Amino acid sequence: MKKIIIVGGGIAGLAAAYRVQEEIARGASIECVLLDSAEKFGGKISTLRFNGFIVERGPDSFISQKPHAIELCRKIGLTDRLTGTNPGHTSTYVYVNKKLVTMPDGLSLMIPTKFMPFVFNSLFTLPGKVRMGLDLFIPKKKDNADESLASFVRRRMGEEALEKMAEPMLAGIYASDPETMSINSTFPMFVQTEQKYRSLILGMLAQKRRQANINSRTSSASQPFSLFMTLRNGLDEMVETLVEKSPAITFLKGTGVADLRVSGEGWRLTLDDGSVMDTDAVMLATPANISAHLVEKTAPKVTELLNRIRYVSTATVSIAYKKERFPHALDGFGFVVPKTEGRKILACTWTSSKFPERVPEGYVMLRCFVGGALQEELAEQDEDAIAALTLKELHDIMGVDREPEFIKVFHNRKANVQYRVGHSALIDSVRDVLKFTPGLYLTGSAYTGIGIPDCIRDGTHAATEAIDFLVGQSSAGV
Repeated sequence: MKKIIIVGGGIAGLAAAYRVQEEIARGASIECVLLDSAEKFGGKISTLRFNGFIVERGPDSFISQKPHAIELCRKIGLTDRLTGTNPGHTSTYVYVNKKLVTMPDGLSLMIPTKFMPFVFNSLFTLPGKVRMGLDLFIPKKKDNADESLASFVRRRMGEEALEKMAEPMLAGIYASDPETMSINSTFPMFVQTEQKYRSLILGMLAQKRRQANINSRTSSASQPFSLFMTLRNGLDEMVETLVEKSPAITFLKGTGVADLRVSGEGWRLTLDDGSVMDTDAVMLATPANISAHLVEKTAPKVTELLNRIRYVSTATVSIAYKKERFPHALDGFGFVVPKTEGRKILACTWTSSKFPERVPEGYVMLRCFVGGALQEELAEQDEDAIAALTLKELHDIMGVDREPEFIKVFHNRKANVQYRVGHSALIDSVRDVLKFTPGLYLTGSAYTGIGIPDCIRDGTHAATEAIDFLVGQSSAGV
């Protein structure tokens, strides 16, 4: 019987394990063990449930436009647990000039698709609106060379679009500096839209028309997913169910790996307790820096490449208040803060408005984000300091002047991967080197996407490659 060991129990590793489970259920003779040094599986996905509150330490949802998370939920029987955002409060705000200004209706990420709401909205100045409108006339880029998000947005939409939309929203997703983050690796759909339609605005309008035609042909009984989806009892439901639905996989938590090296025709792992495990194939579903350390003796070139991938620190702060006489209507999903405003939080999600079922009756809950590439030092302070600065920011921005029912700070130290210009070429180089190291596979957020659907796709693909290696037959497309 062939054996594979997966190191790392985040969502990429769990998705890989489930893919192996599927193959075993079809009769493949494979043994699979998943190891994680933490005391629980899920990696960044971690849900706290208490007194009617559902609090996410890491991600709170995933986007439905990338189907891999929803497809996995269907496979493991979680379809009826999927839930979307509150349709009654869909506005998002930007903190500009010391006030919260709503984003114009029809703004798709940063691209206007409705004329009148855009023209009469106060978020952008008249010169800024005119500059964004010039996207209709600017020629497309002539080559396919990677560029930064900042360079791309300045070229297509202008400086104001960068400062008020792209930097706080798009770069905020990656906690990155827009001057260094790769447009090809983070938002390739913008590059593809420019190449196909020349204009981002024309491209988005064409996509809206195409989606409207699809919706008109869809049964009225079939309701489309909201952009952001989650699970009713928190994202840990996905983690717990993946483990439950993989009975042929051996899951070992609290089990770290100290050393990895070639042994005969396979691999030998030395665990933190000194014991060893032998395997035919090994998959590292760990952060790039950890994977770099583990393969240093057997694949030094891979180590050198992986060590170029940078991580930054962030923190999330969840705060609950009594709803009665709360000083803000919370009539939307929350707000983002451009760096030009000089504030100490990146954004704030109004959780009780976005996902009302996560808060008991009579309470509201907010979730703030601190740190990232441009203010990393703020996220590396102790919990009390982060809590204090967050409360002050909410007082200054929203007028929140009361004591919270609770405040919970969660550190993500050096946990947010940075996709810098040239990232895709770097990963291609890693893959090329790995071709000469049979039986070794890498997966996770460091490679082809940081979101939950991206990690599920990448983990599933890596597992399929490993299965082909182990059983010697193609299982592509299964």
